[in-house]
Amino acid sequence: MRHLQAVVVVMACALALLSASAFARNVQFPAENACPDVANRPDRDPALRQQIAHTASGDIAYYRFGHGSPVVLQTGYRATVAEWDIAFLAALAEKHDVIVFDNRGVGRSQPDAVSFTVEDMAKDAAALIDALHLRDVTVIGWSMGGAIALQLAIDRPAALRRIVLMNAPAPGRLGVPVPPAIAAVLSGAPGTTFASVMRVLFPPAALDAAQQCFRANMFGPADYGSPKITATVTEGQTGLLRDWAGDDATEVSLKAVQADTLIVGGADDVVLSKENSDALARLIAGARLWVVASAGHAMMYQHPDALAALIDGFIQKTAGDSIPNAGLMKSRATP
Repeated sequence: MRHLQAVVVVMACALALLSASAFARNVQFPAENACPDVANRPDRDPALRQQIAHTASGDIAYYRFGHGSPVVLQTGYRATVAEWDIAFLAALAEKHDVIVFDNRGVGRSQPDAVSFTVEDMAKDAAALIDALHLRDVTVIGWSMGGAIALQLAIDRPAALRRIVLMNAPAPGRLGVPVPPAIAAVLSGAPGTTFASVMRVLFPPAALDAAQQCFRANMFGPADYGSPKITATVTEGQTGLLRDWAGDDATEVSLKAVQADTLIVGGADDVVLSKENSDALARLIAGARLWVVASAGHAMMYQHPDALAALIDGFIQKTAGDSIPNAGLMKSRATP
C-alpha cells in the first residue's frame, strides 16, 4: 500500500487523540514523496465531468468521485478546485464520496455573483449539500474555507455532522490575521510570481519540492478550464476575511457549535499562524486539535496520505466505527 508507514503512524496518533481526554496534540508526520505517482487519479478518469447543481442560491459547479460517507471540501482564498492536492483527494476517495466545488464567482459557480460575505458562502455550501441530498456530511474547510465551514455549522447545523478545519482563521480578537505582505502575494498583487506564492504556502525545507511538483499535484480534470479569479472575487473574498478578522460576536456563536470538530494547524504556517488553531480549539466544545510540525499553509501537499488517514479516522470514530488495532502501530504524538 502506498505510503503505508505514514498511514499506520497517523492512525495510531488518531487513536491516541480521539480517545484521550486532552484536546490537543503536537505531531511529526513521516515524510512523504513530494512528487507521488498517484494510482487511480480521479482527475484522470475519463468519466469524470464537471456537474452543475441548480440551487436556490444559484448554480454551483462541482466534481464528485469516490465511494462512502460524503466529504464536501470548501476551498480557500482566491482558490479554485484545482488547488486541491490530487494525492490527498485520491486517498480520501478510497473510503469517501468526495465533492469539490468552486466558490461563487469562480468559473461556472454563480459567475455574476457580487456579494461574498461568509454567510453567502455558507449558504452556497448548504444549498449544494441539500441539492445532492447528502447525509452524515463531513465538511473540510481549508484556510478561508474554514471560516465558511464554521459559519455553516452556526447557520445550518443540521446540514452537516462534522467539520475539519485546516489552517483556518479564528474570528475577531482571538485570531491572528494574514500579515499584509503575505496577503499582497496571495491577492496576486503586481510583482507576484509562482515562486513568491510557493514561499508563503510552504516552509523553507519543503520549498524546492513544492516548486518542482506543485503544479503536477494539482487536481486537473480534462474538462476543467482553471478559471480566472476576477477582481470582483478578489475584492469580495478580501472583504470576507477582513470582516471575519473584525467579528468578535462570532466568538459566542462558536461556543455553541455542536458539530464534531477536528482542527489541524501547521506549526510553520506563515499565512495563518497556529495561534488561530489554538483559539478555535478553545472556543469549540470537544474540538480535537493537531499541530503538525514543519507543516505550512498548504500542508495537504506535504502530507496528503497522513492527513487523509487522520480525517478518515476522525470520521470513523465520530460515526461510532472502530479504529484499526493500535497494537500494530507506533505513535509519535506528544501531549
